[in-house]
Amino acid sequence: MAPPLSPDTILSNMAAALPTHAKDDTTSDLSSSLDAVALFVHAAMISVGFRLLGFSEDSKPEEQAECQSLAPRLPGTWNRSLSSHCFVYAHEQSSMRFVIRVDRMGSKIEIRGLGVGDERIARVEVTTRDFVSAAALPIRITISDDGKGEEDRSDLPEKLKKVFISDERIADLASLLKINIIQRLVPGLQKEGYQEENPDDRAPRQDADDAGRRAGGSRNPPPMMPEPMPQPAQPYPYPHDLDPPARRPIPAGDFPPPDFEDEYEINRHPRGGLPGLVGGPNPGGRSDYGRSDLYPAGLGPDDPIRGSFAPPFGGLPRPGGRGP
Repeated sequence: MAPPLSPDTILSNMAAALPTHAKDDTTSDLSSSLDAVALFVHAAMISVGFRLLGFSEDSKPEEQAECQSLAPRLPGTWNRSLSSHCFVYAHEQSSMRFVIRVDRMGSKIEIRGLGVGDERIARVEVTTRDFVSAAALPIRITISDDGKGEEDRSDLPEKLKKVFISDERIADLASLLKINIIQRLVPGLQKEGYQEENPDDRAPRQDADDAGRRAGGSRNPPPMMPEPMPQPAQPYPYPHDLDPPARRPIPAGDFPPPDFEDEYEINRHPRGGLPGLVGGPNPGGRSDYGRSDLYPAGLGPDDPIRGSFAPPFGGLPRPGGRGP
């Protein structure tokens, strides 16, 4: 015997619960995602031993009698509301009545359960597109072609199965109802094949649900994207601790301060050259400016009038071929 909350059992109870299709009625029997989830909830409650009493908290004995006489079928008015469905149940293992509400809220459906006389509300919400395939709706019960107009429900479980994305999603929705609704309304419920679940065991499955939601309902999780590198705490290049603070620019204003050209190259750095020569660095950090003034005319190394006949490092040749 299949467990009471297995996909096959719930789909079979859903097919049995749909109201009898009236003769010559051309309307559909299941037309919206809200109806599909509400019928799923009702089938799950029936599977674990709940008994339908009516569709409002103050249901009258006449309504209870109608539900009992039509069971497992639902009355034709069970889904008269377009945004909210209510079911009232009893269970042989409890003296309380239980109210289940299934409400549409935007793209989500909220399922709430309450034991009459108990102020604690059990609730769970689901995203419709994660479980229901709207392309499979509406559903209409097959009518035989023998002229008698009798129903043929043999293919109805398979039609209802296509309403949901996959068997795994059916099992996930049944598990959500068990943990968040049934176990809280009737703790320790005794039913052949029924076992309570630890809420902590839902964490891995919830991660799978989130991955399926990000992938558009697919069971395969999307590929992991590399995390971006963190931004530097301060701009590059990093300022040195000993660097003087940057000076604020002088505002130009209406009358900017006058500027001048460096005609005599006072602010220009010394040009590169050989050590010891004009324009080159001098040991000790001394400048070579004015050094050419010490040479007589025509003897300086950089004479502008005529070429110099002095040795490269200054001075006249001495007898014997030696330098100065």
